[in-house]
Amino acid sequence: MLMNLYLEAAESAYGELTRLDQAAGDGDYGDNLREGLRGAVARIPTDADLATEFETAATYFLDEVGGTSGPLIGLLFNDVGGSLDRGGDGDDALVAGLAAGTAAISRVGEASVGDRTMLDCLGPTVDDLRAARPPVDWTMVANQAFDHARATSDLLPRMGRASYVGQRAVGNPDAGAMGMALLFWALAVYRDPSGRAQLPDPARLL
Repeated sequence: MLMNLYLEAAESAYGELTRLDQAAGDGDYGDNLREGLRGAVARIPTDADLATEFETAATYFLDEVGGTSGPLIGLLFNDVGGSLDRGGDGDDALVAGLAAGTAAISRVGEASVGDRTMLDCLGPTVDDLRAARPPVDWTMVANQAFDHARATSDLLPRMGRASYVGQRAVGNPDAGAMGMALLFWALAVYRDPSGRAQLPDPARLL
């Protein structure tokens, strides 16, 4: 299952995600992502298709996961699941869902690319996906997602608690952006397991 892969990545990256969030936030991002995925995976049927995986995870994150990130991740998953339901589990529907979910996060969270949030991974990576020639090289896209997430280390935070930290946050990537890069890691392994060796180790994000 895709969400099992995402959970695997979140488990491996837990320490790094927590450290990054402690530098600029409440320090609970690693807990929220890991526990949310654990709860979602427990509810997903073993024979679930990709749409059902995203829809089940969306419900869990929206209803059960706290913090700012939980509901926003739930919105993303909800749009991806709906797109896959309507268009099948091919790349076109997946990319359309990721784009819709990214727009929903921007609208609800009142944030934009450049504010040093999860959008600074999602937005540019969705642009990469739209520019890619079919079939999508998910391994390449995942590596691009990590590059976008790491680039947030140069950004001054403008949203949430991190905005009060200001300049002190600069030098470390945003935890939420890195968490989204891990989603693309999971998608890459799900779509092409043979490319796993070409991806970063989630336990060593930096």
